Amino acid sequence: MSPGSCFRFFDLPAELRTNILCHILISKYGIVLYNCTLFGLTARDRVTVLYIFLVNIQMYQEASAIFYGKNRFILNGQSHRLPGHLTKPGGFLSPQGQDARRRVQTLCLYLTRVGGEFENILSPAISDMSVILSGSLRRLRICLGPPSSQHARISGPDIDMMTRLPFQALLNILADPDLRQVELCVWKVHWAIFCPFHEKLEVTAKGDTATETMDDHGLATIRGHPDWIQLDWSAMVDAFRTGNQIIKVREADF
Repeated sequence: MSPGSCFRFFDLPAELRTNILCHILISKYGIVLYNCTLFGLTARDRVTVLYIFLVNIQMYQEASAIFYGKNRFILNGQSHRLPGHLTKPGGFLSPQGQDARRRVQTLCLYLTRVGGEFENILSPAISDMSVILSGSLRRLRICLGPPSSQHARISGPDIDMMTRLPFQALLNILADPDLRQVELCVWKVHWAIFCPFHEKLEVTAKGDTATETMDDHGLATIRGHPDWIQLDWSAMVDAFRTGNQIIKVREADF
């Protein structure tokens, strides 16, 4: 290409344009919507996606479909409160952010507790993202982090936690028939009320078996196992969800 000449991107075949945009826009680390101390910044050079979206309408249509559809979006809600940039007008969780939310296909959510903020803000937003005729969310992973040590010492495990409205909202989301892939995990330090629902402790490659202990405050700790423990969310739904089963009308296959 001679100096000063223009490269006409849209003269390329559609498949080649897609491959180029995928290389630029898809992050193997995921798209972090909110960060806190448990997540360090990645070494990846960050591309200003907005600049690509603003090239022209055709670029926005092609690039945004890849960005929202192919990336794993991560929301770390383990801080005391969700940050203002997510909930204020125009933020990802605001009414103005609905169109962007509805284009996300894969979401990973980290929580320390399932409380009023989840019930009032996160749950309605996630439910709206998975509506079959308007939302695109099909893969959801929710990770429940360890309770704070202060909370554990003061209150201990909340036996009725799963029957309260915030946790019922979580169970309803997990049982959403529009979601194709759902995972619920707890940290290796967790309330003992989750123990009947996590995977069996397996023998490691070294021949050692993971062990689980419980303290006087009702906190269980698993040693010799990966940090996140997968739960049988379906069994939890059967055991604790109240009210009617969610039934949605699916798109017809022709």
